[in-house]
Amino acid sequence: MNSLRFRLALLSTLISGVVIVSFGVFAWKLTERSLLESVDLRLSIPLDRILRDLHPFENNARVKTYTEIAYREEIDSGNLMVWIKDDRLDEVLFSGPDAKWVTGVDPELIKPKIPPVPQEGELGAREILDGLREEFGGPPPEGMGRPPLPKGPPPPRQDPRGAGPPRPDAELPVEFSNAQLSGKNWRLGVAQDRGFTVLIGQELSSVTTELSRIRRWFLVALPVGLLLIGGGGWLVAKRAMRPVRIITETARKISAAGLDERIPPAARDSPELAKLVDVLNAMMDRLERSFHHAVRFSADVSHELKTPLAVMQGEIEAALRECAPGSREEQGLLSLGQETQRLKAITKSLMLLSQADSGRLPIKRETFSLSDELEAVCEDAEILCGEAGLDLICDTKSGVTIHSDPILLRQAIQNLVSNAVKYNRPEGWVSVILRRFSDAGPSVITVSNSGPGIPEADRDKIFDRFYRVDKARTRSIDGFGLGLNLTQEIVRALGGTLSLSGASEDETRFEITLPDHPS
Repeated sequence: MNSLRFRLALLSTLISGVVIVSFGVFAWKLTERSLLESVDLRLSIPLDRILRDLHPFENNARVKTYTEIAYREEIDSGNLMVWIKDDRLDEVLFSGPDAKWVTGVDPELIKPKIPPVPQEGELGAREILDGLREEFGGPPPEGMGRPPLPKGPPPPRQDPRGAGPPRPDAELPVEFSNAQLSGKNWRLGVAQDRGFTVLIGQELSSVTTELSRIRRWFLVALPVGLLLIGGGGWLVAKRAMRPVRIITETARKISAAGLDERIPPAARDSPELAKLVDVLNAMMDRLERSFHHAVRFSADVSHELKTPLAVMQGEIEAALRECAPGSREEQGLLSLGQETQRLKAITKSLMLLSQADSGRLPIKRETFSLSDELEAVCEDAEILCGEAGLDLICDTKSGVTIHSDPILLRQAIQNLVSNAVKYNRPEGWVSVILRRFSDAGPSVITVSNSGPGIPEADRDKIFDRFYRVDKARTRSIDGFGLGLNLTQEIVRALGGTLSLSGASEDETRFEITLPDHPS
């Protein structure tokens, strides 16, 4: 389907589809980001809690106990993973559900950002703590390697990684990433502070399920939405094309008998179309006036020429009776009489054409034998063919009757036969054939000859008025270019069609198709 309405509906559907898909992808990404941010927030809470409780110079057994109590249920359910490491002691303080799961994590993710390596000549944290624990069984008491507590509020603790206060209240720097561990998708959060690394993983099945549900609903809603948009675009395009349909229907009704048709106000839906309607209606007014003037001129000229031509014909015949046989005067009068007859034929044709153009062609329908009418035409054609040295093939099916105008139909057929005789080859042939394939079917009259054919460039123009294939309009073949046009107008007025069904180099064939009872 290549209609403008279909293309408009398709274009609106495509544009809307692109917009909807783009919005859907954006919304899906935004939802995915929002869900991951909620997971990140849930991971940040235990990360911050664990790191706050860890200290490099204290016993961190209670942190292990807290982690075991707080998160063991989630760890055992397979939804959470926790891994705690003391980077200075290079000791894993906790790993759940087991110690192997962290091996699937990218090592760069849990690599200490500030390696806890002691400077030359200094004892490392492991050596200091191990010596104190061996001697005191715990952290050294006050006065034994520990300075006395100052009076007043305690000073801020120094971060073991460098000068400055520790991070009790500052925002915890957490690095988040996605990983696939044990065949599942995980969201990992890792944070490092004061020589400790804490890695917590949250299983993303709930996020994946939610995103899958959103994607499934979107894929179901997308075709429904596009279908509704396409239907709406079709209806809108149909409504927008309504004035164009009205203009088309009005233009289709315009004919020689219906030049008074005008585009109705219903087509003036918009200012642009209103201007177009005004222009077209004004053009139709001018066309109607020009056509009526041309028809009136042709009718007036044809009518006014009838009397002078009749008088000339009478005077020529009277002069011929007084001329000596074989004299130059007789030859001149005979030539003048032939030209007068030609003018009378042109005048008669113009009169019929003007009547056909105005829809006032006098048609007197009656039921008659088409077979007998063609027999009479063939008798006249036999004389013409004999004079031209042509063979006549006449096949008139007997018993064919038709309801039409016999006089006009005979003139139309005679025009075709006359052309078949004039435009022919030496020692050629002319064929007149009548066919009817069913009793109630149309009658087909075929007139063909062995003429030289019609050039392809001229086939669409041979029914135009005053058009001749002989561009120079020489008089080697008598004619004035009105025969085929007049035949077409007569056949059309009788409810039939005239067509050029063959135009090869060996045969030129015209067909008249007439209904049994035209509507």
